[in-house]
Amino acid sequence: MSQQFSQDQQDQMVDRVRRDLMKRFFGIAAGAAVLPLASTATWAMPKRGAKVPDVKPVKLTDHIWVLYARGAWPTPENQGFFANIYLVDTPKGIVVLDTGTSVQIGEMAIRMIKQHFNKPIIAAFNSHYHGDHWLGNHAFIEANPSLPIYAHPDAITAITNAVGDDWLNQMHKATNGAVDGTKVTAPNTGVKNGQTFQYGDVTLKVHSYGPAHSPVDIMVEVVEDKALYVGDIIMDHRIGNPSETSFQGYIKTLGVIRDGMSDRLLMPGHGKPGHEKLLKNYEDIMHGIYDNAAKAVEEGMTIAEAKQMVLADPRVSQFKDNTEGFDEIGKFVSFAYTEAEQSLF
Repeated sequence: MSQQFSQDQQDQMVDRVRRDLMKRFFGIAAGAAVLPLASTATWAMPKRGAKVPDVKPVKLTDHIWVLYARGAWPTPENQGFFANIYLVDTPKGIVVLDTGTSVQIGEMAIRMIKQHFNKPIIAAFNSHYHGDHWLGNHAFIEANPSLPIYAHPDAITAITNAVGDDWLNQMHKATNGAVDGTKVTAPNTGVKNGQTFQYGDVTLKVHSYGPAHSPVDIMVEVVEDKALYVGDIIMDHRIGNPSETSFQGYIKTLGVIRDGMSDRLLMPGHGKPGHEKLLKNYEDIMHGIYDNAAKAVEEGMTIAEAKQMVLADPRVSQFKDNTEGFDEIGKFVSFAYTEAEQSLF
């Protein structure tokens, strides 16, 4: 498991989150000055967002169901519901894997659990600190204040310190207030790599191999179903948020999945679940970006030249017309190039 982060590292994470959110949702240049955002303690939400329409759970395996998101990015039309929510049906009750982007989405998930399972909700896991995966915690804690919500320990710290407020404020803007009424509710219990949870005859196992998509990723395996919730470490027809990506860490984590869990049903936070092909797609695009960026650095080439190499690589170009976020491939190359430069020192 990755080391605990210092205060300076946490501050750097917060700044990277702010910059990426500004660029992604509001088109502000990556190099522009980023002004402090108002804390939710002083920022009064003018109203409560509307109820989110019900999304019927879809069965994936003996124990796993999914509430599919309604788009690749947050919009007023989808009310911020752009990340999947997975439900694990165990003899003890329902375990929720990521809780959505708002209290309204969390409330919708709770309604669906009551209607389709009539079982208690006994735990939740947050895959990382990006708000589309945990802001729904508010609804679950409001319904059950003692509910354990598990996450990487540093995700808890970051959300509590500043990242949580930033994500809530930006989701308010991106959805035109659809998430209003949501309160920052951090996960409350840290987990570590290899930790297991037994819920009757269903075993959940945590996997955490250091920074990849974010500095604080965890994955959750449903052992008996040979299924792995990968959060945003693998996505389906989508790439996003490279400002926090460790390309070397990404390649390491994908290698761990390849070596020991390539037969699992891979369940992404964005898009549809799949098997080996889904894994290979992300291996191709991450290797295609980083290998070319590293080669460009070694040969004294520019970032622009590195981008041309990446775009010419069939491992990457195959995704040009069917992958959300591909239009920002230059941003990925820039971060990969910088990481390759830093690896030389």
